[in-house]
Amino acid sequence: MRSINFEEDVFSATNSANLPAFQLSKDTSSISPTYSYILKEVKAELSYQAANVSDEYVYSEQEVSDIILKTAEKLGLEISNYERDEIQSYIEKELKPFGLLQDLVEDPKVSDIIVSDFSKIEIQEGRKNYLTGIRFANSDAYEVFVERILQKAGTSYSTKKPIADGMIGSFARIHAVHKSICETGPYLTVRLNRFSEVSIKDLCKFGSAPRSVFEYLTAMICGGATLLVAGEVGTGKTTLARALAASVPNYESILVIEDTPEIQLQHPHVRYIRTREENTDGAGRISPTECIRGGMRMAMNRIIFGEIRDAEAAEAFIDVCASGHPGLSTIHSRSAIEAVSRLELFLGRAQKGVSTSVLTEQISKAVNLIVHIDLCKLTGARRIMHVLEIGPVADGILRQREIFSYCVQGNSPKWKVVNKVSSHRESLEAHGVFLTKLPAFLDLDFEFQNSN
Repeated sequence: MRSINFEEDVFSATNSANLPAFQLSKDTSSISPTYSYILKEVKAELSYQAANVSDEYVYSEQEVSDIILKTAEKLGLEISNYERDEIQSYIEKELKPFGLLQDLVEDPKVSDIIVSDFSKIEIQEGRKNYLTGIRFANSDAYEVFVERILQKAGTSYSTKKPIADGMIGSFARIHAVHKSICETGPYLTVRLNRFSEVSIKDLCKFGSAPRSVFEYLTAMICGGATLLVAGEVGTGKTTLARALAASVPNYESILVIEDTPEIQLQHPHVRYIRTREENTDGAGRISPTECIRGGMRMAMNRIIFGEIRDAEAAEAFIDVCASGHPGLSTIHSRSAIEAVSRLELFLGRAQKGVSTSVLTEQISKAVNLIVHIDLCKLTGARRIMHVLEIGPVADGILRQREIFSYCVQGNSPKWKVVNKVSSHRESLEAHGVFLTKLPAFLDLDFEFQNSN
């Protein structure tokens, strides 16, 4: 008998259907009135039985099928095998971890699921949006679904706290906006992380960059450089950051600070703390600054900060890295150079009245390297576009040296070695990386070319 447990790991493929004993929604789908009536009664029967069995009990397909037939008989209705299967299919779909969205969650091409109201569900593939034909029964059914998903993600929303963020495992990041501040709503966005674990080898396989580029990046991290991953939404910043973080030496102590827990590392000395927004009473907020200050008392060697989103986060991250703690973080920007401008903008907001030259000096002392990742316009693949070393300030100008730059020659992705001279030459060569020995252009590694 094939089976699926509602409580199973949500990022495993679900090819089966054990049905759990839990409180079912009272909403019905947009099926025929007869189906809808039987469905409602079946749900009531399952809910009644769930109250009298263990929470760990799961219904088999045969048990649900029998309940459907007995319910139809009790109502004096005759249904065919096809009609019974239709009702059972709806129940099974509703009971899966992501309900009606389960098939989208299991589609490896989908990076985001975007729901604007009960009848408008979109998906994003390669930063392109497509409208699906999936819809919830009605607004009430959709709102119940959102509340249930938020509960699974360990959070909630309300008119007092209308925006909520949470994680389901390390697989799905949940973001919801309460209907009180939406035109339609509620809004629900599910960001799907397809890699529970990711390595440099994986990124080479997916064609993010040649092995030589990654050898340079990992050597910089091993040498104690602070690295910033820049890119737009959905380009793979966090995935790249996770892979690079795995190269931190095993003898170092790492502190990971995030608002939602997306970065999970297989490292012997790693700890995680989270920032937190204030509650509905206006209390309980834990700021990035508080987390970083606490971290400096935790005997950590390396700080990994999930994302620099605002002035407070930027100032806290730059301050701790400038004090001698190597760091790794991500930032939204359209280029490596724009990432520097955004840092200056954030720091300017946090330190009003401070001259640009002072802000630039702070960045130069804190950040050593910026890696820009984006989607190739020709292939749609995620590529490392630019690798930019940040140098000292001279004559009021922040020195920058581009090391690698992505381009397409013919139909082949290539990375130009723009500079073979690095300010970190000694450290790089100590870790086996010699820029001077690299050719003018790098190709994807031979064993991965055919798949890209």
